[in-house]
Amino acid sequence: GARRIGVTTMPPLGCLPATIRLYGKGRSRTGCLPRLNRDAETFNRKLNATVGALVRRHAGLKVAVFDVYTPLRGLSERPAAHGFAEARRTCCRTGKAGTRVYLCDPATAARMCRNASSYVYFDGVHPSEAANLVVAESLVSAGIDLLT
Repeated sequence: GARRIGVTTMPPLGCLPATIRLYGKGRSRTGCLPRLNRDAETFNRKLNATVGALVRRHAGLKVAVFDVYTPLRGLSERPAAHGFAEARRTCCRTGKAGTRVYLCDPATAARMCRNASSYVYFDGVHPSEAANLVVAESLVSAGIDLLT
């Protein structure tokens, strides 16, 4: 069986454009939904505890938990500090009147932004390539010892 496994934490659900569009009441001053972020934080704490228990129970098992929550929340709450212009709207515009909810598909691809690298989110739930690069750099710098 697998002895080296990598898993990611839950992202900041309260900062995703789709969840803000669907459940936008109760946003914090940062624009995110605290209740949904607390749910993700609770899941992430339980994930870390479960991984710790598994590693203690199984000799030789190595599980790396990669934190995507922290860098994505930082990008979502302070996009300009990371070189992004937009964290609430998405590059791929879906829905009525350009609302950005859910996933980009071939029917909506024609309404894409011109500069995807200035957006934190490509569609309602997925980070852009530029945001994923920031997250990946964070994971590598924080977790290189987890991989060895």
